[in-house]
Amino acid sequence: MQLEINCHHVPLDPSLKDHVSRQMEFALGQFDGWISKVLVHLEDVNGPRGGVDKQCRVLVTLRGGKTLKIEDLDADLISVINRSADRIGHAVSREMDRRRERKGSTSMGEAPEESLGPHEE
Repeated sequence: MQLEINCHHVPLDPSLKDHVSRQMEFALGQFDGWISKVLVHLEDVNGPRGGVDKQCRVLVTLRGGKTLKIEDLDADLISVINRSADRIGHAVSREMDRRRERKGSTSMGEAPEESLGPHEE
């Protein structure tokens, strides 16, 4: 999974870069084989004027070309990064579920349901 972090009016110090990397790995690591690229864009929208203006935009490009996008705002940069990572993780999970439903579970590299064991009725 290729991770790119862009900032606008936000200093990208090593601790912030590490935090973004850890949050994205935690949220998306289980889908690593299905993700081509993750782009995280951090921005202080209002600059020095303050307010609820820290924006985090995450674009995830999946294998096959589909791109998922989320955006979020908060007064605190760490909070918006954490929430955005959680939201994009859920979005990718939903997309993987949709792909499983459309193509069957064997297309995701998993065993078909009937081979997982007996089902109770």
